[in-house]
Amino acid sequence: MNFLRTMDLYKAIILLSLILLPLGGWWVYDLERSITASKRAIDDATRRPGGLLEEIGSLMRKIEVVVQNRRSTTESINDPGTYFEGQIFATVNSGLKSNDFKLEAPREELATLPSKQRIADYVVDVLWPRKEQVFPLDFIYGVIFNCESGARDAARGGDSVDQQSIWKLRELEIINASAEAFVQGYKTPPPQLDDSWKIRKMAFARREPRKAS
Repeated sequence: MNFLRTMDLYKAIILLSLILLPLGGWWVYDLERSITASKRAIDDATRRPGGLLEEIGSLMRKIEVVVQNRRSTTESINDPGTYFEGQIFATVNSGLKSNDFKLEAPREELATLPSKQRIADYVVDVLWPRKEQVFPLDFIYGVIFNCESGARDAARGGDSVDQQSIWKLRELEIINASAEAFVQGYKTPPPQLDDSWKIRKMAFARREPRKAS
């Protein structure tokens, strides 16, 4: 108490300095550490390749793909006719007309896997009704690729983001037009065939698990 009675301005300043000086030193030290950490973070973020900004950009693009795929998946499930029509017409140099093929409504096929999981397959048949209609093999590959990959034709206003389709080729039966007569007559076809093929069967399917009833 005697110390407080004799306290004057100078003693008060010295006392506060003794208290505040360690606190100020700690604050400066902590601030210096924060500045160093911030500089290191900036260096890590702006470093190329492999910087955090590049990693964030990569993750954002992946998120965009996931969102786009979800929207595309929903559309292809709710309206498979429009989906397959767009994918088939998008095949390069197809020259197709609207009556060159026909899409059947999805049919449900129930099954149980060896693992005892109950599943439902939804199958869409793509019919090619014109008997004289022939295609090069590249066109058939293109149709399968487009329908399985979910690729979009940019010229038709499709999205540029890569997509993944849930539809997979279920059945395909083709026959070479130049060898059809030989096959029907059980004769050996010539060693070299024309690149002209008829599509007898083509079907795509998607699979869903069935809930226990």
